[in-house]
Amino acid sequence: MKHYLFHRSRERAETAFEELKKVVNRLKASPPQTRSAVGAGVQLANDHFVRRFAGFESFRQSPAAEQERFWSELSELELGLRGQEVGLALGVGLYRIWLADTLAGQRNTADFLGEQLAELSRKN
Repeated sequence: MKHYLFHRSRERAETAFEELKKVVNRLKASPPQTRSAVGAGVQLANDHFVRRFAGFESFRQSPAAEQERFWSELSELELGLRGQEVGLALGVGLYRIWLADTLAGQRNTADFLGEQLAELSRKN
């Protein structure tokens, strides 16, 4: 039974990774102003993280309540931006996925997404 559950979990992670790749490929084919807005959203989220924690170790060592508060703030930022600028909201959402996967040690997704987000942020 455990083997089956692990296999299903890995399948879900692979499916999520494939979906993420599709989103990134669509984004790459989008108009420059959309890509620029997504890059700005990535920078906005990253600036918020760095101002608050300075780095991954600082985040990991912070109290669970502070970590939860940060995740909530990031989600609220993303939701709030959806009504103003969808590209900014998408950038914040992709950053949130990247950060969560990086902190969880999901190297495959984190490395891929990190590379794509860095490219978008540089073009902004």
